[in-house]
Amino acid sequence: MSDPQFEDWSGETGDRWLANIDRFESMIADIGRALIAFAKFEPNESVVDVGCGGGPTTLLIAREILPEGHVEGIDIARQLVERARLRASEDGMTNAMFTVGDAQVASPTRKPVDRLFSRFGVMFFEDTAAAFANMRQWLKPGGRLTFACWASPQDNPWFASIGGVMSQHIEMPERDPAGPGPFRLCDTDATKAMLEGAGFTEVSFTEHAAEQALGGQGAGAQGAADFVLQALDIGPLLAEAGPGVVAKARADLVAEFAKSVKDGSVMLPGKSWFVSARNPG
Repeated sequence: MSDPQFEDWSGETGDRWLANIDRFESMIADIGRALIAFAKFEPNESVVDVGCGGGPTTLLIAREILPEGHVEGIDIARQLVERARLRASEDGMTNAMFTVGDAQVASPTRKPVDRLFSRFGVMFFEDTAAAFANMRQWLKPGGRLTFACWASPQDNPWFASIGGVMSQHIEMPERDPAGPGPFRLCDTDATKAMLEGAGFTEVSFTEHAAEQALGGQGAGAQGAADFVLQALDIGPLLAEAGPGVVAKARADLVAEFAKSVKDGSVMLPGKSWFVSARNPG
């Protein structure tokens, strides 16, 4: 990531994420658990969790690799790393540590590790190929990479439902498929070629389809609408249009999300890719 992005994640974006961290994490918690099961960690392995956020996946991995394994979470947002460190201390997980850093350019301060892991933390680099080439240097020969990325926007109606409502109120920014963003790695052919260009082999993709609890479990239509406006990047853009527009957009979001409420949560279909690759050495 570039310096402006680092400043953003340690500033406004990081603050917004931290303020909504429970809702963010609740929305993708099941995917994180499924990805860890898919990764099949073994006792005593060494792991780096890239884009660890507030540390929930890092701490789950820490338990998987006991008694002598260790895991390091790395994230660009200082606020989230501080939260992760607090959680590790509260949980008594002494085999988990956390570092503020940009995985695109960071030099390893550790010995090469057995595994690299990321739950939705590798789609926002300024130069994805350079980032994966850099991270491959952190792996032992034969070490494995496992990460989750979103499939296409068309496969994720939770995203389309937000965009459909917002486009009625503001001009939506055009998405750059090749630029940093949640769907940066959705094209499996392009992602496979990028990983191979970064030096990885045995690249494979496994589909993971599951409903998403938009705004977290139990948010309901009102809570999901508030999550969109307060937590996502679209909120500041909408706010520029004025309070009247915000109120109308919120009402429309609530009406849209109410169609998909199940047991108190807004449940919308979602799809991601679980990606696996190996460092040949």
